[in-house]
Amino acid sequence: MKFKNILVASMIMGAGVFASSAYAANVAETANATLTNNGVGGLRTLVGNAWDAENSGNTFTDKFLFTLTGNYNGSGTLSSTFESTSPVQDLLISSYSLVKYDPVTDTILNTYAGYNVLGVPGTGTEDYWKFTTTGLTAGSYYIAVNGVIQGAGGGTYTSNVNFALAPVPEPETYAMMAAGLGLLGFMARRRKSAKQA
Repeated sequence: MKFKNILVASMIMGAGVFASSAYAANVAETANATLTNNGVGGLRTLVGNAWDAENSGNTFTDKFLFTLTGNYNGSGTLSSTFESTSPVQDLLISSYSLVKYDPVTDTILNTYAGYNVLGVPGTGTEDYWKFTTTGLTAGSYYIAVNGVIQGAGGGTYTSNVNFALAPVPEPETYAMMAAGLGLLGFMARRRKSAKQA
């Protein structure tokens, strides 16, 4: 009889867990990011999202789309808030990245993944993420943020991304590089001649 009670209790708990996960939805948002001049030749954008209590337990996969028209180096930060007062506001950020993609086929061309500065993300704490990359070329990009809304009162995050113009080498740099390669070739040929003699 005891085994039967345990079995029935286990089935009820399993059904409850299954039912609660069945109601979880992905509340994804795709929006355009507005790039503005940062006053020193680069660009910046500020994006984010906020959810109320009715989205507690849902996942999110947000994309903020924009286009770069030149070569840039990029860096971004993302932070989520943790409010412990009732109702608790808490997000679990699982990934943060910059993605270059083909807007016609929606194919991902390159992903510049961010990392969690505070270590392993968890419940009951704010999240803080960063990415840094160089050599971005003109094309279509999006900022991707994934996570779970854990707080009974929802949660919020914001992301600040900056793009600095990538330096273009001066003609003198190319001349010095060509001279260096020529010198290396001359030295290699000289060594080869010395070994054959």
